[in-house]
Amino acid sequence: MTPDQGKVGTTVVLAIASTGFSLDGPYQVLWSKSPTSDAGNYTLVAEGNVVKGSMQATAIFTIPEAAYGTNYVQFRRGWRPEDNPYNFIFNVLPGIQVNLPSGSPGGEVTIEGTGFPANDNVKLSFDGKPIDTEITTNSLGSFTSKFTVPETTAGKHEFKATADKMLSEYTVASLEVKPAISLEPKSPEVGQKVTFTGSGFAASSVVSIQFDDITIDSSPKTDEIGNCTYIFNVPKSSRASHEVIATDKSGNKATYSLALESEAPPAPAPVSPQGQRFGWLGSQLVTFSWTKVDDPSGVAYILEISENLNFFPLKPGMRKTGLTETTCSAKVEPGNYYWRVKAVDGAGNEGEWAISPYPFKVGFFSTWFLAIGGLLFLFFFILLVRAFFRRLREHF
Repeated sequence: MTPDQGKVGTTVVLAIASTGFSLDGPYQVLWSKSPTSDAGNYTLVAEGNVVKGSMQATAIFTIPEAAYGTNYVQFRRGWRPEDNPYNFIFNVLPGIQVNLPSGSPGGEVTIEGTGFPANDNVKLSFDGKPIDTEITTNSLGSFTSKFTVPETTAGKHEFKATADKMLSEYTVASLEVKPAISLEPKSPEVGQKVTFTGSGFAASSVVSIQFDDITIDSSPKTDEIGNCTYIFNVPKSSRASHEVIATDKSGNKATYSLALESEAPPAPAPVSPQGQRFGWLGSQLVTFSWTKVDDPSGVAYILEISENLNFFPLKPGMRKTGLTETTCSAKVEPGNYYWRVKAVDGAGNEGEWAISPYPFKVGFFSTWFLAIGGLLFLFFFILLVRAFFRRLREHF
């Protein structure tokens, strides 16, 4: 049997060979606390059937939930309880595992233990400091306990567990501590002061803070257990969703999704143009104006000019973004046009479009029309001049 000791869940290979007689027929592999196979005193861990005439059998199984120390693996031919088993001893060792490979200070993890003495008291420590929690194993030597990760630095930290009946024997499991950050208030407005709190970073390290793609000018420094606090004003950002990213000098990074105020600004009111005509010939410079919109986070405007009410497709230069004033001038080719405007606040919230109720007109004739007309006029003028001189020669 390989191996003959290990933790719960260990994979074991049991190889049986006979001399002088075959092993053909059914078999069972039983797990028991005693070397006998009394009914109800075992767990079936494997079974199979050996082909006729074969003198070898191999069974593969995993160690079930069992208490610390000596346990028995029984290979039994046939199905009858009175069949004498072949016994092997397996020594169960204790083991603990953390349900999450990583966690942050203040977060909760679950520690699961197996293979401890049955109905015994377990002593658990974190980085050598005892955890003040009463833990008692069940009849199979298992336990489950929740633990809140304390304030500590980033990196690998160790849980250690032992039990009263294990004397000095212990088992360990590791937890990777990663940094975490939070902001208060949780949904601030642009320009508002927020308190940044970080934990689980490297000790005595400068932490750089980035809001979307904007780097906060100053940087806080962590204390000896990786904590820091900093206050800054929320900068303007045009993104719809926002992230605060903090990174220390060791490369440990934490991200916080920030929900800024989500109330969109009101729609501005179009002022001009409304139904006017601009010029007679060629493209014209048209000035658009609208009413002002106020928002605590600041406001920018988007202007669109189109020949149809779908505002698609737009000609080049007919969409203006990032406008901070309530007027904008654009060069417009001859034709009939509609225009609309909307406000966008500093948190990236976009208001409703406001469409001017009356289309405006630019010129009567486009540049191409004038050019073609000029060429046609020149062509007919040349024909008239040539006809005049031909008549004049015929007369003389």
